[in-house]
Amino acid sequence: MRLVLMGGSLRAASLNARLLGYLARALEARGHEVSTFSGEALRLPLYEDGEPPSAEVQDLHATLTKTQGLLIVSPEYNAGIPGHLKNAVDWLSTMKPSPWSGLPVLLCAASPGAFGGARGLMAWRATLANMGALALPEAITVPHADQQLDSEGAPTDTRTAASVPRTLDAFLALVARLR
Repeated sequence: MRLVLMGGSLRAASLNARLLGYLARALEARGHEVSTFSGEALRLPLYEDGEPPSAEVQDLHATLTKTQGLLIVSPEYNAGIPGHLKNAVDWLSTMKPSPWSGLPVLLCAASPGAFGGARGLMAWRATLANMGALALPEAITVPHADQQLDSEGAPTDTRTAASVPRTLDAFLALVARLR
């Protein structure tokens, strides 16, 4: 399958970028074709109606229109969507063909807090549904990620580590049924 992973914060030491890298490697090890957009690749011009999309936005759009599934690995900023990721979504929502309609999405988050970024994923669900994307009901969340992600981004907590492959399996099954 062709899959895209998008997310992480703009910080060099982003916990979500570390988790994104781990998930990308896990999917590649399963034989999937993976493209990632993280960090500087998501430092896009602010969306403004009537302005043409930049080359970076066009590249993201071209990649998403060819993908079979998307994993969003998102920090939680005040229980919401980080500005740089919302900006990317806003750009993509104006482009034709829409990459969102019917797109299977797996939401993921890592946070130093006890909820693992789950509160921020609620905002993502409403935004994705509005654009016609289909978010898997399950999500990958890593609470206390500053202590429970190893240097490669793998969860070290036994329960979280066991849930990652199960959630990936459920997402890949959804993608196979829909795309």
